[in-house]
Amino acid sequence: MKKLVFVFLLFCSFINAQSLVELRGYLQKGENSEEVSKTLISKSKNAYDTSKKPIYMAFYAVGNFFMAKHASNPLNKYSYFNKGKKWLEDAIKKEPNNLEIRLMRLISQEKTPSFLGYNKNIESDRNFIIKNYKNSDDENLVKFIKNYLKI
Repeated sequence: MKKLVFVFLLFCSFINAQSLVELRGYLQKGENSEEVSKTLISKSKNAYDTSKKPIYMAFYAVGNFFMAKHASNPLNKYSYFNKGKKWLEDAIKKEPNNLEIRLMRLISQEKTPSFLGYNKNIESDRNFIIKNYKNSDDENLVKFIKNYLKI
């Protein structure tokens, strides 16, 4: 029985890691593609509904930020932006020490136009990430952070 539980936990861990890698791929392409953004929103929402993990809330939030960029109607742009902001801030409230969620907020705030006023955490997120990225076991994430922050 212990062997079966171990195999199940290993399988769940593998599925979770695969899901994050897949979503990160959509994250890198979604800014320039409405279709990829819609896929990111759909897959991250499904993952969140199944797992209730805040990391998937953050991916969903970024998908909405991307859709704000792709929407042509200003009201839709603002609606997507507000939905993304709410979901990202909720994800951070639930898991404030999650490196990847803080990275998503840093990048989102750096790319948000200043007139929207969503730029208050840039310095604190940058400092948190620089202080903590070396403790991460996720080589893919560490590589992305080093590349993004040029450290």
